[in-house]
Amino acid sequence: MIAAQNVNIPAPVRQPSLEWKQHGGKTRANAGIFALYVLMLGGVAIHLYRTPIYSMDSIQYMGNALLMEERDPVRIHQRVYDDVRRSVPRVEREGLLGHVEGATADYAKSRRMRAANPYRYAEFLPLFAIRPLYNQTLWLVSKTGLGLVRSGIVISVGSYFLLGILVFVWLGNYVSSWLILAGSMLLLVSPPLMAMGRETTADALATLIAFTSLYLIFEKRRLMPGMTLLLASIYFRTDFVVLAAPVILACWWERRIDFWKAAVLAVLAVASVLCINHFAGDYGIKMLYYRNFVGVPIAPGEMTVQFSLRDYVAAFGTGVTLVANSFFLPFLLLGTIGMASKRMRVLFVVALSYVALHFVVLPNWQERWVGLFYLSMGVCAATMAGEVARTTAACRDAAE
Repeated sequence: MIAAQNVNIPAPVRQPSLEWKQHGGKTRANAGIFALYVLMLGGVAIHLYRTPIYSMDSIQYMGNALLMEERDPVRIHQRVYDDVRRSVPRVEREGLLGHVEGATADYAKSRRMRAANPYRYAEFLPLFAIRPLYNQTLWLVSKTGLGLVRSGIVISVGSYFLLGILVFVWLGNYVSSWLILAGSMLLLVSPPLMAMGRETTADALATLIAFTSLYLIFEKRRLMPGMTLLLASIYFRTDFVVLAAPVILACWWERRIDFWKAAVLAVLAVASVLCINHFAGDYGIKMLYYRNFVGVPIAPGEMTVQFSLRDYVAAFGTGVTLVANSFFLPFLLLGTIGMASKRMRVLFVVALSYVALHFVVLPNWQERWVGLFYLSMGVCAATMAGEVARTTAACRDAAE
């Protein structure tokens, strides 16, 4: 017995459980896939930075950005066009200056007049002053020493990159890592979204703000920060007021917000647009229609624009043709897959309502205006694909 008492029985070494090993391995695998995705997305972003689309709109955005520190239209004109001549490649620069082969007479003349006459150029600034937060962002980034042209490129490409990260994070709640990698990259390299990232306009940054608001409201269920960003997106691009309408209605329908609060938010969204247009000195919706459907004005501040209901109907018919020839229908069919998912159904209806209202107000179609719709349809489809994959795996495991 004494001998038995003196025997030391070693305690068993505690081994990591299989579940812990699997969890740790899965975490490392997910981190590796995310790192690979960031690397791939970064490569695409570098390509976009090297091959920007120099939009004529950016010329007016740059002038409005300089209004943060300068009031002399001659000085603003000189600084903007000096930066254009210094930073934009020759072929694209000649197009911005109005030397475009095959262009209509008003199109080329308007650009040449703006390049030559600072006061004609100044008449176009109110048309683009309706993006106040974008103009201020452009000015702030330009103060880093990049210059106005390069700052516009950096803002668009950076917004595109952050949109890619947000899509990956959103899908991470529903889809396996490899499927997220494939789905997110296919969505981000689609032509309309890549074009939006290349354009030196307010669209990529405004879409980032608006899409983040949808993520917070419908995915994270964080209403206050989501609504704050939604209203802020109007100050980056005023047409996002037609996104606010279905979002607020959806939140009221889901009983996440009282009727009177929804009404206050709706009034605030509309009032924001009215205030922006007023203080920007905007020329009104008839001028907007003229620029989209009739021609390019030479002196918008001196015009009396006529645009009738018959003109609107004709423009609507032309717009329908543009929609049919765009990426709208393929993405719409893709998004309908997500209708089977109850969680994605609201996002699908909100995004579709937004694009329908946008088209009714302005029956023109440019892909960069509806990037939010394309992103939402991609998220709806990928989420449903992830749910189907999980259900299939569960059935297979149960069968085994």
